[in-house]
Amino acid sequence: MTRTELPEQIETERLVLRVRTVADAEVIFDYASRPEVSYPAGFPPVKTLEDEIYYLEHILPERNEKENLPAGYGIIVKGTDTIIGSVDFPRRYEDDVLEIGYILHPDYWGRGYVPEAARALIDLAFKELALHKIELTCFGYNVQSQRVAEKLGFTLEARIRDRKDAQGNRCDDLRYGLLRVSGRRIDACFYHWSSSCRENDHWSGTFETHRCDSLFQPSIN
Repeated sequence: MTRTELPEQIETERLVLRVRTVADAEVIFDYASRPEVSYPAGFPPVKTLEDEIYYLEHILPERNEKENLPAGYGIIVKGTDTIIGSVDFPRRYEDDVLEIGYILHPDYWGRGYVPEAARALIDLAFKELALHKIELTCFGYNVQSQRVAEKLGFTLEARIRDRKDAQGNRCDDLRYGLLRVSGRRIDACFYHWSSSCRENDHWSGTFETHRCDSLFQPSIN
């Protein structure tokens, strides 16, 4: 399989998406260590800054290399250089099927940044990686992530009942999918993000299966 690569940086109307580095560890730790962010996203809070550094230096690049995944992006508001979240592909199911994940600092919830960043990555991946399908997984209680999936045009394909989350609580595991047919995405292919779409959006930790101890990866997270 050819090595999967995407540009190191892309831009949207309001955001810059760039590859995360160890230099970003402190700002990423700021939100990845918060329970209200990490648990709905599927992993326990990061305990120390050193743990985040190790993740960025070793776990993330080694996972991407092993599963032939693109590096993914940190989310930055234009006019700043601080990462406030991330969007990436934490898992490969088939050569042309990837799972997307995203997470955002709570100070920036409600501004529509997650769907804007996710849409940019989805558009790029369908075009550059020749994907057939992108999947998304979230907990049943994570209404915010479900809203993201619906706005991006994903279809709910399965509800797996009574799984355990990162805290050991029983909950549903929702599986969404977005197909590409004849070079286009099914559903909302040319969906326009108006200001009304951003009103009252509240991202309380969207599901990102990227941590090594997350529940929703079979052997790693």
